Amino acid sequence: MKKNVFDKLSDSYEQFHLKDTEIQKGGSTIVISPKLKLTLGWSLFVLCCILAYIVLGNPFQKNVNISAEEKEKVLTSEVDVDKEHDTIIPYEKDADKEVIEFVTAYLKAITDCDNLALQDMVTDSSQYNDNEDLKKKAEFITAYDNITVYTKEGLDEGSYVAFVVANVTITGVNSNPYDILTLYLINGARGYLVNNGQLSEDAAAYIEKIKGDEDIQKIYRSVEKKNNELKEKDASLREFYEIISRRNVETNSMADQLTTEAPAEDGGAGDQSQEQQPEGEQPQEQPAPEEGQSVEGQGEQPAQ
Repeated sequence: MKKNVFDKLSDSYEQFHLKDTEIQKGGSTIVISPKLKLTLGWSLFVLCCILAYIVLGNPFQKNVNISAEEKEKVLTSEVDVDKEHDTIIPYEKDADKEVIEFVTAYLKAITDCDNLALQDMVTDSSQYNDNEDLKKKAEFITAYDNITVYTKEGLDEGSYVAFVVANVTITGVNSNPYDILTLYLINGARGYLVNNGQLSEDAAAYIEKIKGDEDIQKIYRSVEKKNNELKEKDASLREFYEIISRRNVETNSMADQLTTEAPAEDGGAGDQSQEQQPEGEQPQEQPAPEEGQSVEGQGEQPAQ
């Protein structure tokens, strides 16, 4: 019976994989068993994977390692921190599960007024000796949702500069505007901690420079655009922005702005800024955002 092409392929497969293969060499015959062929095939596959790993790197690597020399170049680079510039160190989005879980727990502890939990999450626990300030903030900010964490390696070993974008639930506001918080995370014996104390001058300068990176500024502009679109549709959000835009505040986040000398009709009270400052420097007053601008992590607007 004449065989078609599929029958021929089937016969070839069976002959190669399921039967001994005989190789004639000179006057002798080399027999290769199916088991040996399978072993050789898998060995070749593993070898190719190892070579690809060496050449291309680990495709599942969570964080890009930045050398100390590259970080030093950031400090010595001639860039205007008040203007957007080419990205010096690219960000990674939701790259580290532990960082995401830590940041989520940190923000929840803030809205839950859990000062005891926060004491174990920061470098300066004295900031949370009580929860009175947290209660004032919780009167306005009740939740952070849809949290996205953009990280860049920090100046110190094992540290990260985290740009946290989240939807904020605000009392009396119908929509959920976006907020950006900038956190400096260090990884120590107790795991990740938020550095809420004074930064060294080098660390502060490093953070200011990478904030101006093009990739981060795109995030700021995106948040600003989305908040402006929400304001157009939501009168309660417009009223909220009008309230905070009438004040000059020292702020590290939207929550801080909301609790700084709130108007009498809102029942608010004064609050101290928690912004990280370089050693030896005093905090400076930052103007409240203009109407239509987003309220961002450390009080700054997108670079021009």
